[in-house]
Amino acid sequence: MVTEEVDEVNRHALETYKFLLDKGVCPEQARMVLPQSMLTTVVWTGSLLSWFHMYKLRTDSHTQLETQEYANTIGEYLADLYPHSWAALCKHLL
Repeated sequence: MVTEEVDEVNRHALETYKFLLDKGVCPEQARMVLPQSMLTTVVWTGSLLSWFHMYKLRTDSHTQLETQEYANTIGEYLADLYPHSWAALCKHLL
């Protein structure tokens, strides 16, 4: 019963979001009606050095666990994409 209610709220929010887009509201503002529980896509750009700085800050033991996990996942992707450069940057973490 609870899941059905949440699904209904999310469905209505998505319909409202699409309605706002159809009326010419920009996506950044139309997103205000979407609940935090909805899956969204983020496009985030930056230099490898800026990604490393984010990684270094967000993998610190004092950072919230979910944030550490997110940063570690980003680090894994960057290690696959740029193995030599990422390894050279990460050696400074020791």
